[in-house]
Amino acid sequence: MIFLILLLLFIFCIGTVIGSFLNVVILRAFSGESIVLPPSKCPKCQNKLKWWHNIPILSYILLRGKCYFCKEKISIQYPIIEFITGILFVIIFLKFGMTVETIFAFIIASLLVVISVTDIKEKVVFDGHTYTLIGTGLVYAIYLTIMQIVNINTSSTPFQISTEWVLNNPITTALGGLILGAVIMEIAARIGYLIAGSRAFGEGDTYIAAGLGAVFGWKNILIILILSVAIQLIFTLPLFLKKLITKKEWKILIPLVSFFIYAGCYYFLQKQEIFDNAYIMYSAISILFALGIWTCVNLVKGLKNPDNLTYLPFGPALAIAGLIVLIL
Repeated sequence: MIFLILLLLFIFCIGTVIGSFLNVVILRAFSGESIVLPPSKCPKCQNKLKWWHNIPILSYILLRGKCYFCKEKISIQYPIIEFITGILFVIIFLKFGMTVETIFAFIIASLLVVISVTDIKEKVVFDGHTYTLIGTGLVYAIYLTIMQIVNINTSSTPFQISTEWVLNNPITTALGGLILGAVIMEIAARIGYLIAGSRAFGEGDTYIAAGLGAVFGWKNILIILILSVAIQLIFTLPLFLKKLITKKEWKILIPLVSFFIYAGCYYFLQKQEIFDNAYIMYSAISILFALGIWTCVNLVKGLKNPDNLTYLPFGPALAIAGLIVLIL
C-alpha cells in the first residue's frame, strides 16, 4: 500500500512537470517562439528564471504568485494546469497501469489540456496541436493493429485478412472516426449559417473532432459529440438564460422555461408510472413534442438577433468529453 502511494505521488509529480511544460507550449503558441529555446523567462520583464522558480505548484506558492524580479503577478493558470495534469496522469495510470497505452493516454490528455486552454484564453485552436492529436490517434491505431496481428500469429490460429478484419481493425476504425468526426462537426457548424448567419463552431472544432475520432474510433466519436453538447449546455444555458432575462426576451423565455418545466414533470410522472394508460401517455408526449417545436421556432427567431447569442468556445467541451471517454 505504501509503495502504491509513493508510486502515485511520483506519477503526480511527473504530471505536474509535464503540466509546467504544457504552460510553455500554450504561452509560446501565442508568441510564436520555439518551445525549446529560449529558456523559461518572465513574460513581463523577460528575465531568465532560475531553476527554483520553475518547481511546479511549489514555486508559485513560495513566490506568492509574483515574479521574483519585477514583482508582477503570475497567472493562476500555471499552478492550475500543473495540478490538473498531475491529477489526470494519476487517474490514467490507475486505469492503464505500466503499459504502452498509458504513454499514449498521457500524450492525448496533454494535447487536450493544451487545446482547451488556448481555446478558453483567446478562442484559438492551433493547427499544430490538432494535427498532433490526429497523428497520435493514427499512430496508436497502427500500434494496436500490429499488436493484434502479432497476438493472432502467436496463437494457434494463423492470421488471415478477411473482409470483417479489414472493416473492423483499429486503423480502419480510426480513419472512420477521423472522417466521421470532421464531417459531423462541419455539417453542424454550417447549420449556423441558416440560424444566425455564421458558423455555429469554429474550424478548429472540426479538427478537434477529427483528432478525437482518430483516437477513439467512429463508434466512440458519436458518444463524445453527444456528451460534448451536454457539457456545453451545462455551461452555456445559465448564461443564455441570464442574458434573456436581462434583455426581457419573453418570447424566447416563456417557451423555453415552459418546455423545461413540462419535461421535468413528464419525467417525474413517468417514474411514478402515471402513464400506464396509452391514451394519457400519447397525449403527454404530443404536448411535449408541441412545446419542443414551439420552443425551437422561437429560439431560431431569437438567435437571428446577434445580441441574443451567447458564445462559449466548444473546444473545451469536446476535450472534456474526450477525457471522460478516455478515463471511463
